[in-house]
Amino acid sequence: MGTAVKVMDEVGGFAGPGTLYKVDPPAKGTEHLLLYHQPPLFGQPGQLCVLLATPNGAAFTRDLQPQPGTYVTDKPDHALALRIAGYELVEDTDG
Repeated sequence: MGTAVKVMDEVGGFAGPGTLYKVDPPAKGTEHLLLYHQPPLFGQPGQLCVLLATPNGAAFTRDLQPQPGTYVTDKPDHALALRIAGYELVEDTDG
């Protein structure tokens, strides 16, 4: 299983504030994943979305397709989403 380290919180520009993670090994050409929770809307449940991202938290591609790790929930759990995507959430040991 790969590893994921939190890089940045409160990344804007998505349906909810995002959290940026650096992942190893890279996912589909990028070393970063962005997770955000899309809240419930019009009777639909919420969704924790996983997107391919750049080092500054922008979308890696124009295609904003949810990636593996995305799941329907009203109680987001980033560690679970990252495990589904194949990564273990670890603490940053560099500082």
